[in-house]
Amino acid sequence: MSGSIKLSTVELHTLIDGEDPIDAKKQAALRARISKEAEQYIDSPVILWPDIIFNWDVSLESQRFSLDGVTQGDFKEYYPDGFIFGYVSLSEFDKILCHYSRIDDGELWELGSKYSLANLIVYLSEGRAISPPLVKSVDNGEVIFQGGHHRYAIAKVTGVDVFPIHVQRCNKAEIDKRVNVDWVNL
Repeated sequence: MSGSIKLSTVELHTLIDGEDPIDAKKQAALRARISKEAEQYIDSPVILWPDIIFNWDVSLESQRFSLDGVTQGDFKEYYPDGFIFGYVSLSEFDKILCHYSRIDDGELWELGSKYSLANLIVYLSEGRAISPPLVKSVDNGEVIFQGGHHRYAIAKVTGVDVFPIHVQRCNKAEIDKRVNVDWVNL
């Protein structure tokens, strides 16, 4: 067919999602490189990891990345007011995490995706920007992650204590009942 354009699956999905296909191609190449490098860290002890750098991106534009796989269009539709942001002590926050969200000693490589965890190790070791996890309270008095389990896991095992979180404004009062948050953008 004359004049037809061939698109990769990645490019086609990004067009459908309203994203930039050129940027998507670059991101796909980055993910492929990181994935290959990450293989060496699967099931490895923290002592064998590269230095981890948490370069927290707290910009409004990056809030959608607090949720896994949410497009900018979906974020604007379902979260038109965005999130509020604050810092917690991870050691205190860990005490109120639901057991489904929390990792305990020896569980680092047992819960979640080993591949996603290893990929994040490489990603963070390169100082790449990462958004804070999104959290919400549940009826039993605990808190869960709505996105960011692997970010939390790496922060916990590497000794991070001041930990940023995103929260929907409608959940702020319940979070405040459970943990002390130093709110930044009310």
